[in-house]
Amino acid sequence: MLIQPIDDFGQTNELKFMLLLLKRKETMPEDLRGHVSQIDWDAFLDLVIHHRVYPLIYLRIKNMGGDLIPERVTSNLHKLYKNNTIRMMQLTREMCEICRTLTESGTRTLQLKGPILALQLYGELSYRTSKDLDLLIDGSDVAKTNAILLQLGYQSDQTDQFIFWEKKSHHMSFFHPEKSIQVEIHWRLNPNIISSPSFEELWRRKGTITVYNQEFHHLGNEDLLAYLADHGARHGWSRLRWLLDVERLVNDHQIEKEGLIEYFKRYGGEVYVQQAVWLCETLLGSNLRLKQFLPNEANRKSVELAELALTGIQYGPNMSDKYVAKYKRNIHSAMTPKQKALLLVKKLLPSSLDAEVLPIAKPFFFLYIPLRPFLWFWRLMKRT
Repeated sequence: MLIQPIDDFGQTNELKFMLLLLKRKETMPEDLRGHVSQIDWDAFLDLVIHHRVYPLIYLRIKNMGGDLIPERVTSNLHKLYKNNTIRMMQLTREMCEICRTLTESGTRTLQLKGPILALQLYGELSYRTSKDLDLLIDGSDVAKTNAILLQLGYQSDQTDQFIFWEKKSHHMSFFHPEKSIQVEIHWRLNPNIISSPSFEELWRRKGTITVYNQEFHHLGNEDLLAYLADHGARHGWSRLRWLLDVERLVNDHQIEKEGLIEYFKRYGGEVYVQQAVWLCETLLGSNLRLKQFLPNEANRKSVELAELALTGIQYGPNMSDKYVAKYKRNIHSAMTPKQKALLLVKKLLPSSLDAEVLPIAKPFFFLYIPLRPFLWFWRLMKRT
């Protein structure tokens, strides 16, 4: 099935206007004037905030000048932009402290998002938003990293009975109550138990950025593209910020054809990259060079997922639970039989809920596996 971008999919006036402002191709004020007469500016601000794109929207509006946009809208966007700049500087300072401490302990880190992604893709901290710091580490360093973050004043969401954590999840969250900063430590890129590059592979292909005379490492371009596409697809591209990340990466950085094809062959994910390419072209008017690396005939599932994502994007902040459930079903159906089998294994593994019903000492956690059907039935009976 050949993917053809569409020009109009029932967008609201506010969504149309926001997309016009986000396009890389410069849009002149006179081209926008015909769109502003029917804009609900409160709804527009809500949409811009929901998609976390207010830095770029503010900069575009600021550079246009004139009286096209109401002053209160520009003022609100400027406040958001200024607050985000301060927040990104706070995150950068904290990133420096955490990574310096981890490096001194011998722990290697790869920055997944946060300030480093803003610098890598946009060249400026203030151009992208980020609510937390996401660090990828080797699975063998999780316990040490956990102890270090606790020493730095962070509180963990991990419980004493967080059993089979390395299989049941892919990250842990930490929060600093005084600094109001959240840090997520990842030991796997994907929450599902599927084939993915090892930390050593990702480390060999890493890139490096220097900030305040301190080196930080990030995913190589091909690994980052696969990660961004997978992350965006799993969340239905509910934040257009993620789609802008893909566009910036593909258009402004070199993606090696052989490396990307090899990645698809070993780990899959081509469906999600195809979905992202189609959405970039449909929503942002992009002409991504990546198309030459992908087959002309797109996987049927990538078409279905792309069209379904458009529906979710139309919902914006009002996305319904029914839609979310439908999208998740389609994401699951796009998995290979092997991936579905591995996901089933993950679901069958014991969880912390089992530990709440029957606490067992850590050396005997293996007993939760044969006992899980009985513990599941016990929890079910208690709820009825």
